[in-house]
Amino acid sequence: MNSNQQKVMVDDLQRVDRYDPVPDRVELIQTHASWVFLAGDYVYKVKKPVDFGFLDFSSRSKRHFCCDEELRLNRRLGGDYYLRVEKVVKREEGYFFGGDGLVVDYAVVMRRLPESFLMRTLLAEDKLKPRQIEALVTLLHTFYEKAKVFKDGRFGSREKVSFDVEENFSQTEVFINKTILARDFKRISDFSRGFLERKHKLFSRRVKGGFIREGHGDLHMEHICLPPDGPPVIYDCIEFNQRFRRLDVVNDLAFLAMDLEVNNRFDYASLFLSNCREKLGALFEPELLFFYKCYRAYVRGKVWSFISSDPALAEFDRDNAQAKAGRYFKLAAIYASPKPIGITLLAGISGSGKSYLAKALENLWQVKVLRSDVVRKELSGLAGQNAAAPFGEGIYTREMTVKTYNEMAKQTAAVIARGESVTIDASNLKLADRQLFYDVAQAAGVPVRLVVCRAPRPVIEENLRKRAAAGTDASDADLSIVRQQRFKAPTCDELEAVTWVDIDTRHDLVEQLYCLVTHS
Repeated sequence: MNSNQQKVMVDDLQRVDRYDPVPDRVELIQTHASWVFLAGDYVYKVKKPVDFGFLDFSSRSKRHFCCDEELRLNRRLGGDYYLRVEKVVKREEGYFFGGDGLVVDYAVVMRRLPESFLMRTLLAEDKLKPRQIEALVTLLHTFYEKAKVFKDGRFGSREKVSFDVEENFSQTEVFINKTILARDFKRISDFSRGFLERKHKLFSRRVKGGFIREGHGDLHMEHICLPPDGPPVIYDCIEFNQRFRRLDVVNDLAFLAMDLEVNNRFDYASLFLSNCREKLGALFEPELLFFYKCYRAYVRGKVWSFISSDPALAEFDRDNAQAKAGRYFKLAAIYASPKPIGITLLAGISGSGKSYLAKALENLWQVKVLRSDVVRKELSGLAGQNAAAPFGEGIYTREMTVKTYNEMAKQTAAVIARGESVTIDASNLKLADRQLFYDVAQAAGVPVRLVVCRAPRPVIEENLRKRAAAGTDASDADLSIVRQQRFKAPTCDELEAVTWVDIDTRHDLVEQLYCLVTHS
């Protein structure tokens, strides 16, 4: 079939009379590898005659085989949503799905999933619930337990994974200082190669232990549906390349965790991963997590880099693709950075975004967070209660603030003594308050960095309004309090003792964390 015939076929298959049952309308969606026809309650997916090396649909027999594989593999997690493989036929009147005629191609037919319950939609609308995450992990646990196991080293070994990693680096060298900074390329490649070298026994244990399985291969929010009246549905796994779906279970799971984090939901990623730790047992290996999240983010950056270089795209679309590539590469650089050690001392007036950043540090690296608003109320016997008072009054006198900071310094010393890192979520407006933590760091011989959170006054005021409306935060600070707070800038002597990082909290969490890891 030549390109003209393909166009006629695609045009014909957008007509409602080509379907049984007849839909009200037909919508065409094109990907790099398929024509997808949305026809009422059903979806018909026809593979394009393309060969990208890693994907070969160049002949009708190969497309037929991959359609059969797509049906077989996706029924594992997609259940009865995947219906059949249908013939595409040519009759005198044109091209049709099924019936008599000359067979020209094949299509995978599935029931249409409710888009309002796709995971990406639920997240965007802030409707995703913890119980849905738990149900998803339960489904994945059952799936991996039943999945085919590969212990012969053909998949998931250090050598095979290294090949994939090096392929990514060689294919993206042309994009250095275009979509990825040279320093980030070096950071990520050094981290990945170093991990593969140091952890060669870990990769061997994973293969021999039977943790390389026939997984999904493309497990992200776009491919997950969470209906309210039934179990989760996961679809569109990789059928066209065994190498991409026969992988370590952690490699599969890391994609979804990364997808949540690139969308600034480090809280949901943490919840997902904690459920994986609890329910998957030895199938889940935390030591591999950052390596595979870095790998997944890098692959997405590579794909968007390729798209950004397509001359057929409009300038706006190329710029958009370049920005997306850069974001994934920044996330990969975050994963490639070491976990914070010692004390991270957040500072800034109320509403400047300190707690938001502290929670991200806790969710991403499991760094212990000590929050002054919580400690102050615990000392006052008012835990969980509202204790709002005018500036400098009630439980917010200077005397109570000194008591609170002394207690936090004591708790910080205890955390450091256990060999853990800690984040201090407090205003830290005065040098005297900050000095307590510098003394702890010096006594313990650990580093300390001062992270000053800044935002324009309108942003701070909006943050406080949202906090008040939610009514669930430990802080009692309002606009009247903030207007009287003043941050005392670090002195020259202070700057000699600490690493100072300024964070513009107008930016989202990925940008803030990237700033933190690249300027520390």
